[in-house]
Order: sequence, then C-alpha cells, then structure tokens
Amino acid sequence: MTEPDRGMDFEAFVLETSAAFFRVARAEAGGDLYSAEDAVQVAYMRMFTSWEKIIARPGSPAAYGRTAVKNAVIDQFRRNQRIALAPIQELPEQESRIGVPDAAYEMIKEGIDELVAKLPDRQRQVITLCVLQELSPEDAGKRLRLKEESVKSYIRMAIKNLKKHINETGEEVTV
Repeated sequence: MTEPDRGMDFEAFVLETSAAFFRVARAEAGGDLYSAEDAVQVAYMRMFTSWEKIIARPGSPAAYGRTAVKNAVIDQFRRNQRIALAPIQELPEQESRIGVPDAAYEMIKEGIDELVAKLPDRQRQVITLCVLQELSPEDAGKRLRLKEESVKSYIRMAIKNLKKHINETGEEVTV
C-alpha cells in the first residue's frame, strides 16, 4: 500500500470511529474530557504507525481501536500516578519577555500607557502598533493606510514628544 493510500484509508477510519472512540475514552476516564481527547489522540497515533499490520489482521480495526483507546486511558492514569503533585505555597515571580519581573513590568507598562495616551492620535496609533505590538513600520503603514516613511516620521515625532514630556515632569530617563 502506498503512503497516500495508507493515509486516506486511515483518515476514513478516523472519521468513522472518532465519535465512538471519544465516548469510550470518556467513559474509561471517568468523564474527564481532556483525558479522553488525549487518549483518543494517543491511540490514533499508535494505530497509524502500525496501520498496515492492523488491517491485515483478521477482525475489526474498530475493535482493535477501542482496545487501544482503553489502554491509552490506563497509560495516562499510570503516568499521572507517578507524578507527585506538591501544593505550591507561593508562585515564583515570573519574568516578562524582556527579562523584567512581571510586577515591575506591569508598573512600567502602566507608566508607558499613561505617556502614550498623551500623544496625538496618529503618533499614539503608530507607537502602539510598532512598539507595543511589535509590528514593522511597513505592516503598520498598511494597517493605517500610510506610507512606511510616514510611519517612521510619526515614530520620530512621538519619541521627541515622549522625551519632552518626561523631561518636563522631572522623571529620570536613561536613553
């Protein structure tokens, strides 16, 4: 059997049996939807790797699949029994993408939001798209229906306005 035939045959099998296998897995998993979905996926993955052997055997591939689903649920149960869950007293402090602790990042973000809100509309839109949402000036220009050069110009003006506002308020700035 060629690879495309094997895939199409297996795909038809999956389409025919997925609802029934899910019901079996859900019953075996005690009603847990997520465990049932995982078990069905694991069973299908295992069956696909030996599909030619399964269809060459006497008997129904669906019966084999139901057994595979039940075994996958049992494997999940055994795997979860080995994991010793320990209650977490306090979650460790997470870091943002830029390497700043989340609490500090939220304070910085709040301050930045206040500063950006004081910018004129176009500058605020460009800064939001290019800096805060990390879009390229070209993509931001397409979204705002501006030329890329205009977007870059708005960014430069916004930076000047932000520096001016920070210097006026007397807040410490390091650039």
